[in-house]
Amino acid sequence: MSQKIAIIGAGLSGLAAAHRLSDHDLEIQIFEKSKGVSGRAASRSKVGCRYDHGANYFKVNCNEIAKLLFEELSTDDLCRIVGDIHTFDKHGKVSLGDQKQNAVAKWSYRSGISTLGKMIVESSGLEVTGSSRVTSMFRSQESWSVTTEGGETYEDFDGVLLTPPAPQTKDIIAASDFDPAPRSGIISELDKAKYHSQFSIALNYLGNYFLPNDAYALINSDREHPIAWVSLENRKAGHVPPEETLFIVQMSPQWTIDHYDDPQETVISEASNLLAELISSHLPQPNWADTQRWKFAHPYSAADAKAMRRTSTIGLFFAGDAFVGKGRIPETIETGFNAAADILEFLETP
Repeated sequence: MSQKIAIIGAGLSGLAAAHRLSDHDLEIQIFEKSKGVSGRAASRSKVGCRYDHGANYFKVNCNEIAKLLFEELSTDDLCRIVGDIHTFDKHGKVSLGDQKQNAVAKWSYRSGISTLGKMIVESSGLEVTGSSRVTSMFRSQESWSVTTEGGETYEDFDGVLLTPPAPQTKDIIAASDFDPAPRSGIISELDKAKYHSQFSIALNYLGNYFLPNDAYALINSDREHPIAWVSLENRKAGHVPPEETLFIVQMSPQWTIDHYDDPQETVISEASNLLAELISSHLPQPNWADTQRWKFAHPYSAADAKAMRRTSTIGLFFAGDAFVGKGRIPETIETGFNAAADILEFLETP
């Protein structure tokens, strides 16, 4: 009988782990609370546009990531983003960005950045149980079971990998039934991973508009401006029709907190006005707009991955950006690869 592994979360770390584990004779069941995959590497379609409204791009930082992207997965849909990332301060003064950082290629997909997760699922022959939020786990002497929000229980797992943002993982651990000693230690460690909330607003305009210095994006360097990031989605091949402009505006964490419960039309209006002021352009009313309110957008501090490995002896594993401390796709994928290696070592231990 094949050994069984449950992976909670179909974001990129969970899918990366499943991708590595799929080369072995294992039964892998992935649980995802939403309908899609890739987590906060998210894409949407609207009125002929495709846009990335969570993570905006990724870089290739090591050979293992390069192998995944350029050898193991199809490159047909891959697109290199044109343009540099420059900075602006609290007064809206724009300065040239870091030359070395801008020299490194930035990537997405013509079909959106979420394509990365979709291709991992397809290439590995994985199955994802979507719209299935895991709320608790139970550890018997020999195996794990997981229970979903709908009351369904799945049993006989040799190991479980948790990959949601740290606060959500902490809630699952707190509601679970297993040895209280490691459980309290896990919760304490996960508390170290803190997350920013962030509004992401897509603003579409008829006509062609640009960012200063012909940039792809602008990022706030002193973290004191209401806008944290603005990028031009037109710089990604296949995302925006000709004669239209699509900006992705991501607001600062403090602005997001202050406006968290504002009506959508208020958020859109304020973001559009702030964008026009920043880029010194008389923008018309948006042709259309869209918003996403990310409660756990990206971490700004990390839990200790090494400390969390102590639970591998009972078949409990962790991955995700909680152990990176910032929102970086390659590093998050690497946590999944590392977790897969730990799982294989555990399964091979007599």
